[in-house]
Amino acid sequence: MSRFEVIFTFAQYEIKRAVARNKALALVIFTVLLGVLPYFALSEAGTTLIPTVIYPYIWVVGLFVIGPLFLNFSAILIAAGAMSEEYEQGTAELLLSKPVRRSDYFIGKFLGGYILFLLILALALFLSVASAFAFFGVQGGLDIIPGLFLAQAFSSLVFYSLAFMLGELIRRSSLAYIFSSATFFSSYIIATFMGAIYRFTDKPIYKTIQIYLPTSPASALPIQYALPKLPSTLSSALTFISPTTSVPNISLSIEILLAYTVTAVAVAAAYFLRADISRKLS
Repeated sequence: MSRFEVIFTFAQYEIKRAVARNKALALVIFTVLLGVLPYFALSEAGTTLIPTVIYPYIWVVGLFVIGPLFLNFSAILIAAGAMSEEYEQGTAELLLSKPVRRSDYFIGKFLGGYILFLLILALALFLSVASAFAFFGVQGGLDIIPGLFLAQAFSSLVFYSLAFMLGELIRRSSLAYIFSSATFFSSYIIATFMGAIYRFTDKPIYKTIQIYLPTSPASALPIQYALPKLPSTLSSALTFISPTTSVPNISLSIEILLAYTVTAVAVAAAYFLRADISRKLS
């Protein structure tokens, strides 16, 4: 088998493993619920809550309400156990006893989990649009969906990579989930407080801290991409949901996310390639 075939095989294995452990099923169920119920609730609220001018673009607003939390948490849930569960079950030692390169195993596992996340993201986008059509009528601005998919995929990659790294370093799935989730929520809370303190004190240091925390560019990038391509009537709604002013521009968001992602993957790869493969953990 070629290296590409080996990597592809490990990627398939990772997806099948997540399906067998019902992790994928749980994410699909939550994605369906969060992709349908909010639109039903909003339709019941009617014009008392939502201006009718927003109806043709309600799919965008709904997506950004659940996206920053659910999609990033889904990435964490998939990635945190990708490596650590193999050590706990003793399958890492078995798989790497075969004539395969460690790097191929690492890349295959990383890509397999990320492909699974992309499928969840695609489902979330589809349900947002379908539910918006069902409850609010014909939708507009659908031409931005491919770019929005890429923007959200790249935004969530940072937390996928951080969780993947922690899973490799800690090698305990429960602890990897806890630390990965704690990293996400701590970053989100600290960024919110730094923004509030900056507004009160006007000291640039607090603004800088807010900008360079991973949740700030991860939340801002999809909005920064979508906002210029949508009617101005949506500007206030989207800015209220996820203020893009926390990060000055889309280029800086990409640079910050790329720096975190590359660092996390590099640390995970360096540790995996040099460390001993543990036998089954008790």
